[in-house]
Amino acid sequence: MYSLVFSLTAMACLVLASSLDFYQCQPCRGEECNVEPEGCKYGISRDPCGRMQCMAGPGQRCGGRDSHLGKCGDGMTCKCGKCRGCSIDMLSMGIIECDANTAPVCY
Repeated sequence: MYSLVFSLTAMACLVLASSLDFYQCQPCRGEECNVEPEGCKYGISRDPCGRMQCMAGPGQRCGGRDSHLGKCGDGMTCKCGKCRGCSIDMLSMGIIECDANTAPVCY
């Protein structure tokens, strides 16, 4: 009986320990860290592994632990897994591009 409880406890600990680090990556090295992705409309940031990635735009997926699902561009915040707000990069070019749930404010 005790060995069954011990075995179940050990298995539960292993599952919990592996779920704490659910996205594994190798840190980038050398030039790999400086490769800029193309066509990033909302800016560039670094992922948890140190690689450059495109930032997410209005209504696009974001969040997760260390923003591994995506990081919102300037002017937007991640709420409920989606970027909300207006892209400052687009506004600076005269393009109003906002999440459908956001009313742009003009000054």
